[in-house]
Amino acid sequence: MRQVIKDYAEHAGLSLEIARRTRDQFFPKALLNPDEIKGLDIMMPQAINLKFIADPLSANQLKELIQIPRHN
Repeated sequence: MRQVIKDYAEHAGLSLEIARRTRDQFFPKALLNPDEIKGLDIMMPQAINLKFIADPLSANQLKELIQIPRHN
C-alpha cells in the first residue's frame, strides 16, 4: 500500500478502504493532470458574475495567464 493513501486516511480521519475509494472515484489520474486546464468555459462567466473580472479574457490573455511548459 502506498504511503500517501495511509497519510491521507490518517489526516482525513478515514479508513484505508474509504480513502482508496475516495481517490479512485473522485480523483482519477486523468482529472489530476497538471498540464491540462479544464472548465474555463464554466469559470469565465462565473468570474464575470462574481466581479473578479469585467470581461471575458481573450485567447491572447489566456495564453499569457496560463503557460504550461512543454515536455520533451
